[in-house]
Amino acid sequence: MYKMLVLDLDGTLLDDYKEIPEKNIEAINKLNKDFGVVPVIATARPLEVARYIADKGGDAFQSYIIATNGAILMDIQKEEYIINQSLSQEQIRELVEVCKKNNLEYEFMTTKCEVADAKYSYRRVIDPMYDNMGVPFNYQNDLEDYISNIQDSIPLFAVNGTKEELEACFDELEKISGIQISGQCTRTTPEIDGRIETLCYHDIMRQGVTKASAIEVLANRLGIKKEEIIAVGDGGNDIEMLQTAGLKIAMKNATEKLKEVADFITPVDNNNGGVGRMMNVLYRGLGNERQPSKEEGFEIGE
Repeated sequence: MYKMLVLDLDGTLLDDYKEIPEKNIEAINKLNKDFGVVPVIATARPLEVARYIADKGGDAFQSYIIATNGAILMDIQKEEYIINQSLSQEQIRELVEVCKKNNLEYEFMTTKCEVADAKYSYRRVIDPMYDNMGVPFNYQNDLEDYISNIQDSIPLFAVNGTKEELEACFDELEKISGIQISGQCTRTTPEIDGRIETLCYHDIMRQGVTKASAIEVLANRLGIKKEEIIAVGDGGNDIEMLQTAGLKIAMKNATEKLKEVADFITPVDNNNGGVGRMMNVLYRGLGNERQPSKEEGFEIGE
């Protein structure tokens, strides 16, 4: 019997307009109500964004949230942090210095929002999430001044640049004590003057912070075994998360690397309720421990 369902947000639970397809909401709430499976959001997004989505998801989602890649784990009902591992002021100062020295763009997340440099706003694709929430994206004209006066913690810091720029400064980043640097990821940018600029980034958190580590903490707290966990994702930063689960599910729109570690691949993508389709099949099979099958359209992971 499965007891926990861990869900990435972007490209997984959410469609490309950053809404939860109704099929997903209905299926997950039914799984929770009839079998007690607890859904847990696990995202790189800030805590308040994850809470907004949890509220949209209904009663089933009002238990736990993992935010900013595992730096924060919150018990929603108790309004209590189980994990809160933000970067220190010294680490942030050193990260800013490396970015300044190498003329690199940077941004970061607080518990409430993403904060970025206003002069680089032209590089960003519009994010429907903040429009849905009814709040503007937090652009700042002076990020250093904003950081020096911030009243919130910073659990995640991102360094942005070209592949070559990031490779040139990687050794300097690695010298900063007590941080964890993600693999280099590609960032989507809008077309400018007829061309698309290819940018990359590293997410940087405190040492030991991952979605997987937060899942393990929560599972131990609730007395849930690995084989009782379902994990669903679409990106490279979900690989470790899937490896903490007994049932590993990749979205149809997932990266090839994630599909390689998955047990099953959904037959439809995030825009067509891939999560809900999967949960409905699991729901029908929980009584007799039946697994999804190729006949139902599910690809078997490699």
